[in-house]
Amino acid sequence: MRLLGNVNGGTGDLQKISLSLFSIFFLVACTNIIQTDQQQWVPRPEIECENGDAVHRYATVNATRVNIRDLPTVFSRVLTQKTAPDPVTVVCEFGVWSRLNLLDVGSETWISSGLITLLPEQPLTARMKLVYLGLLVTGAMGLLIAFFRPKWITKAVDLLLQTQELPSHAKPLISVEPQFHPARDSRG
Repeated sequence: MRLLGNVNGGTGDLQKISLSLFSIFFLVACTNIIQTDQQQWVPRPEIECENGDAVHRYATVNATRVNIRDLPTVFSRVLTQKTAPDPVTVVCEFGVWSRLNLLDVGSETWISSGLITLLPEQPLTARMKLVYLGLLVTGAMGLLIAFFRPKWITKAVDLLLQTQELPSHAKPLISVEPQFHPARDSRG
């Protein structure tokens, strides 16, 4: 119970714990945001995926003179060619075929998935972006509250523990301050 500080109004220990906790949130968010490349924050291109699964992946071509086709089949028309290590963005996957974001070449551009290598730094999913930004906002807001309004933390803990509604004889059961207890303290 000592970790909660003095529930009856003290903010010293509770403020230190809050500062530590929110600092960790803030530092984890900042570290992850700094370690991600700016290109990883780019949203998925607005390309519908009629065939296959919609994805958003960065890759490079791993062979010389790779055909880019208009459909996911070896019998389709060749639109252009790419060579290693040309970068490409995969927006759909259909079996062993990957649809590329090459709208300047054609409305649909496909490459055999075996002819590309995924890069280690992939785009962040919407969920990961939300987690990073949530940790950043939670950490920053928590630090501001812990520094400038520490009484709010005490009130929040009181609300969570519902100690403000307890009668005075029940508060010693939750308080960390030693208080007189008739059964314990009368044995002299």
